[in-house]
Amino acid sequence: MKFKDFELKSDNHFVAMQYYGLILNRTFLVLLTTDLIIGIKVNGLVSVESGGSLLAKEATKTMAIKGDLQNPYSYIKSKYIDKVQDIELLNGNILMLDKSNFVIRRADIKNAYYDPRKKWGMGYYPHDGKVYILTNDGKKKEFIILGNQSGQHIANLVLAK
Repeated sequence: MKFKDFELKSDNHFVAMQYYGLILNRTFLVLLTTDLIIGIKVNGLVSVESGGSLLAKEATKTMAIKGDLQNPYSYIKSKYIDKVQDIELLNGNILMLDKSNFVIRRADIKNAYYDPRKKWGMGYYPHDGKVYILTNDGKKKEFIILGNQSGQHIANLVLAK
């Protein structure tokens, strides 16, 4: 199944941010299929607009999200989606497109849970806490649930097999 053929429904995807390298971040569209959880990077570094010097203002202005911050799709940049339209989702090709993309087999999920506490450093960006996915090999992925989405609902969807 190609990405362009994947019908986004309320129970088969979510938009989330991940921190990496301590203070850097990236945004994912996470697809939930019967057997896989597929993360597609849909935005690079995001920042809040800052005051201070003209250089700081201009730099953070280009990395700030515009539009309805409650709408999780506002965090997605179309240039990322355009690149994945014809990519086969279920065979792992998505991993070759961007090293940040990921695939988790549902059979490898040990647990998923919701933490309603706000993520430090998110500034004025609305979010519904974090969802953690723990895998059988001891790895843990943290997803900051952006905009008007339910972290508890997402954790439940991840656990539903």
